[in-house]
Amino acid sequence: MNQPIPLRSPRTESGPACPRAQEGPLAHPWSVPAEDVVEALSTSRDGLDPAEVRRRRETVGPNVLQRVETVSLGQILWNQLRSLVVLLLVVACAVSLLFGDAVEAAAIAVVLGVNTAIGFGMERRAVRSMEALRELGQTPATVIREGTPRRIAAEDLVPGDLLVLEEGDVIAADARITDASNLQADASALTGESVPVDKDAAPVADDAPLAERSSMVHKGTAVTRGRGTGVVVATGMETEIGHISELVERAEGDETPLEERLDQLARSLVLVVLVLAGVIVGIGLGAGRNATLMVEMGIALAVAAIPEGLPIVATIALARGLRRMARRNALVRRLSSVETLGATSVICTDKTGTLTENRMSVRDLVLPSGSPAGGSGTGVSTMA
Repeated sequence: MNQPIPLRSPRTESGPACPRAQEGPLAHPWSVPAEDVVEALSTSRDGLDPAEVRRRRETVGPNVLQRVETVSLGQILWNQLRSLVVLLLVVACAVSLLFGDAVEAAAIAVVLGVNTAIGFGMERRAVRSMEALRELGQTPATVIREGTPRRIAAEDLVPGDLLVLEEGDVIAADARITDASNLQADASALTGESVPVDKDAAPVADDAPLAERSSMVHKGTAVTRGRGTGVVVATGMETEIGHISELVERAEGDETPLEERLDQLARSLVLVVLVLAGVIVGIGLGAGRNATLMVEMGIALAVAAIPEGLPIVATIALARGLRRMARRNALVRRLSSVETLGATSVICTDKTGTLTENRMSVRDLVLPSGSPAGGSGTGVSTMA
């Protein structure tokens, strides 16, 4: 029978908690012998029994990353209407109705409707695609429980589980390697190194950076060669990729350059329209014209000065960009974010250039004699 270990709840007021945060072997599992980690987690080479698995899962929760709240239809709709230019058009439409100009009001309403419908439809499709992609991210895992290998859902893993690692597996939790045979893993998602790295059970230094912790495998990385086993030391948001996910969730969303420029234009329009309307009304009143007539004229000029076509032109341009990116398998959650990439002037990568497809293919082959095999004379080149 496995002895209970003092696992804490998955989250406290001060932040997440996990077994790895304790003192002793679990503080730096990569730097101590695998047997010490197994002992600290009160498990064995035969794995955990069902009762202990249930207890630990009730304590630490499921092995999933923090779920992003589903975006409601109302929120998607509000995203299309919160622009200052759109709000100006709404005011202009209301003022036109107030003064009996039904044609002008109808024209503005049609523009608002078309603009909102296009933006709503494109953004809703992108948001739902992102949510569907997250559902596909749940992968199964093979564990040893009560001495028997079992295939389970990744979210059912708990600290202390003995994880079986085989070529082609996507690793479902952070684990300390206990046994390895020609084991290699692709950790580019965490370290940026596109070349698979060797993994073994030998401890490494306490202060070894993440990329050099050869005795560890991490959630979200993949086994590219060999096989082995590892004892799970962290699940869910306590994994390395969970820490990254938490930082991303905490990041505050900034306005895109296009949104900033449109809001600046709208503020300038408000100022100019108010000044011009006031000047015209003042001149008319100074000339002895009817006050009501001059006020109506000033308001009509103000409404006419607002560019009704601007929002729909911007929305159509962004929607076209979103569709082109979708055809290249790039998903964008917010329509306005499409413009951010267009405004990018510098992209910083590390020496491996891992913003590429992370694939290499032979373009040309040069024989030892120095002559190209295909006779093209172009030498050897690779594409990452």
